[in-house]
Amino acid sequence: MFLRGVRSSSAALLAAVAALIALGVPAWAEQGSSDSAEGLPPGFPCGTTTVSPLSTWLWFPIDGRAPRYAEGTQASGTGYLDMYAPPGGRTNYFHPGINTRLSDLAADPQNLGFMHQGQYVSFQLRLRLADRTDTNRSGFTTLVWWPPANGNEGGAGWATSDNLVTGNWWSTQAIQGLAGGQQSTASLQTIAQNNPDAIVTEYGVLNDSGTGGADRIVYGCRTWDFEPLADGSA
Repeated sequence: MFLRGVRSSSAALLAAVAALIALGVPAWAEQGSSDSAEGLPPGFPCGTTTVSPLSTWLWFPIDGRAPRYAEGTQASGTGYLDMYAPPGGRTNYFHPGINTRLSDLAADPQNLGFMHQGQYVSFQLRLRLADRTDTNRSGFTTLVWWPPANGNEGGAGWATSDNLVTGNWWSTQAIQGLAGGQQSTASLQTIAQNNPDAIVTEYGVLNDSGTGGADRIVYGCRTWDFEPLADGSA
């Protein structure tokens, strides 16, 4: 359990990172250089944190609706994220990645994981400075780990996937060593080797079709456990 002072410092640090992200692509990204959180472990500050509707710890939706905090013991603790996506919509939750180097994240097979359920509930990494084959200078792309490319793991029921680094990922944009689209996949280690300057600006979960759930998201040395309010879901 974190001391109050540590929690306050962590929140202040992450708030500053979120403010920078909100300003858009920083100048260094356009110039093709990297200003990642060098020296910090992926997921810094380390530890396990409980996220609730009243204390979201900078988790936020991007271009979609936020998940509902649901009650139930199917996943970790007494609740989880209800990732239901209505027809034509999407549900997602992301957290600032503190510009973690993709190569640092890919260095340990245990650096990425989550509990999940649903055919299209995916774990996603939003990158900058990837080596895009169209020479886009920002190097933006999103890497996606989802059940259809990984033996349908979690597609039919709750699963704990704790080795996402070695799983099959696809990229929304064509980057070095990986064509864009769902048909071309590679492990995170391979992607990092081919895109040595890539950094993670946000990470999270997304669903764009039907029912689903997510919980206990692991990013480097940080674990996030999602719980509803004590008097009911929100």
